[in-house]
Amino acid sequence: MKYNYISKIRRGIGVLITFFVLHSSFFIFTSCEDMFTAENKLVTTDLAPKDTLYQMMGIIQNMQKIADRSIILGEVRADLVQLNTISASTDLQELAQNATSTSNAYNDPTDYYAVINSCNIFLANVDSTLRAMGESYYEKEIIAAKCFRAWTYLELAKIYGKVPFVTTPVITASEADDIVTKFNDASTGAGDMVSITTFCINDLLQYASRDRNAALLPSYGSNSSYMRHFFIPVRLMLAELYLYRGSFTQNQADFVEAVRYYHDYLAFPGEEITTGTYTAEWTSNSFSFVNNNYDLRFSGTPKSAYSNDDYLVYVPMDTIAYYGTTSSVRSLFNAQYSNNYYAPIIPSTRISEISQAQDNCVFVYNSATDFEVVFAPKDESAYGDFDYPYLYIGDLRLLNIFSTYSETDLYHGEYSKTRQFNLKYTDGSLRLRDDERQNFVALYRRPIVYLHLAEALNGAGFPETAFCILKYGLSESSLRNYVSEKEIAGLTAITSRGFSGEFANAAGWDEDIFHTRDQFALNYNSSAGGETGNIRLNQYGIHSLGSGDSWANPLYVLPTDVSGLLPEPEFTAQLPENATHEDSLAYQKAVDEYNAALEKVTKNNKEWLESDEVREKRQAALALIILEEEALEGSFEGTRFYDLMRYSKWSGNTAFLGNTVSQRNGSENIDASLLGKLASEAGWYLPLKKR
Repeated sequence: MKYNYISKIRRGIGVLITFFVLHSSFFIFTSCEDMFTAENKLVTTDLAPKDTLYQMMGIIQNMQKIADRSIILGEVRADLVQLNTISASTDLQELAQNATSTSNAYNDPTDYYAVINSCNIFLANVDSTLRAMGESYYEKEIIAAKCFRAWTYLELAKIYGKVPFVTTPVITASEADDIVTKFNDASTGAGDMVSITTFCINDLLQYASRDRNAALLPSYGSNSSYMRHFFIPVRLMLAELYLYRGSFTQNQADFVEAVRYYHDYLAFPGEEITTGTYTAEWTSNSFSFVNNNYDLRFSGTPKSAYSNDDYLVYVPMDTIAYYGTTSSVRSLFNAQYSNNYYAPIIPSTRISEISQAQDNCVFVYNSATDFEVVFAPKDESAYGDFDYPYLYIGDLRLLNIFSTYSETDLYHGEYSKTRQFNLKYTDGSLRLRDDERQNFVALYRRPIVYLHLAEALNGAGFPETAFCILKYGLSESSLRNYVSEKEIAGLTAITSRGFSGEFANAAGWDEDIFHTRDQFALNYNSSAGGETGNIRLNQYGIHSLGSGDSWANPLYVLPTDVSGLLPEPEFTAQLPENATHEDSLAYQKAVDEYNAALEKVTKNNKEWLESDEVREKRQAALALIILEEEALEGSFEGTRFYDLMRYSKWSGNTAFLGNTVSQRNGSENIDASLLGKLASEAGWYLPLKKR
């Protein structure tokens, strides 16, 4: 029997959640000021515990109404998907062509402000001074509301560039009119990316020093395996805010703070969050799907999101429309009866090109002296027995999540013969009923957070450490072996601000918090599909999630400018067999001269590799590698347009976003219209209705 998450909450907390509380009918959008027209059904003061619970669940209900848009607006406008015009709606096609009108169904800020006003009402009326046993009684709920508000404002800044900004409840029409007037007059009440992130950072900083991540969540969520994922962790939210502000201001200090809070969030003792081990990989060097020489697993099968720890934060959705808000992403990304089996949103040529460009390899270990790295073929003919052989070239993550089959028994001529499915939005089945709805929409997933940490590390001036996340996995071992002493010294200077009391020094970078296997020492044997030794593997280099044993790949390296390196001196002196005393003196002089020259070269090369010039070039090159990895790992999850936005702002190359999106149909098939529309930053944002 079908059930929904909210009903589950009702049973779990033993109360009836009234969904008329903070209902989105606050906002009936007929003009710009109606964005703020409040018809609040529960405006109280001195909220009792039951009232705070009702209002918190009301905020989550309003989050449901914008959950799908967080995916659609971030993906359809970017380069990794294209539309099937047979089934894609006019609204989707407007988004894809960056010709979005103010009447477009996806261009409606009303529901975003429903979340914000719900949070503002809650924060204005909750008794923040009430204490019990020395602790703030409602602090966890206050933190949750402020994180929801921060996330929603960040979304608005990403979508619209500049929006009306208000932190107090909007109850009357005159208040709404005042806000809209000020915004349209461009005087006060307007927030852009920098001002919004700055406010939200200052609003949340006071809570970052509380102990444990779970302890910062509402009590009715912290002890549950699924309900805790309904709320946004404050340290993760702070890290995201600093990342975006740093990208827009190009301020290195913001990236340092982002690094601090990503680390504090991921590395809390006893609550460490690793990348996980779900990979799409060849398990032998035969590169054949015969005899189980492959392993394709996507960690995010939506059927059991609440028990899958790959998802860090998600919005629970109702699975039956009768009970509330349902998600439409499943029917947008998959072939179903409702779309005549033409999936409206399908992978683009661009993501195929990115995927095929990767060098997939298998490390084959036979003994300590007998091992090799074998690369998968790049020729489609090597996979000729498979449907869509191009999917087998390079990275396997696209193959892992994009599935097709041909339907031979057709009952209607309008039905598509080729059925396409995106396994990020199914429960594993390739025959989806129209009434089977997505039971959650993800906001944050483990590998994506790690990639954002890599971005922050690179922006903060630590490209070697950032590259470790991609190639080796983050651990004491990888830092010790692949990061320079100078970079380690700077990294360890970033102390924890997220912990207090007994945990104050728990997050040092020199601690072996992120455990990875040492593949070589453990006699890892890819051809056997495992490793020897009793080491529990829980951390991968992100590139290894789809491109094989990246830690052993000699082609996957951090680009380095070697123009300033000096060659090692050659030692040519020889000591004659019957050497005289003079011969020995001359030989020793040659040895001393060689050692002095070698020391000079070594010193020069070390200084060159650690120079600002080399580091800046590494940062520039690595930023593109991270962006490519974000495409491979995060495709179809609603992050791509904003990944491109952050890079364009950080690099100062505002044309980059448009240049990339215009390659949606392939690098040889540039969409000149998109290129022109997205050439400047002004073209990145959706239009708001004018008064």
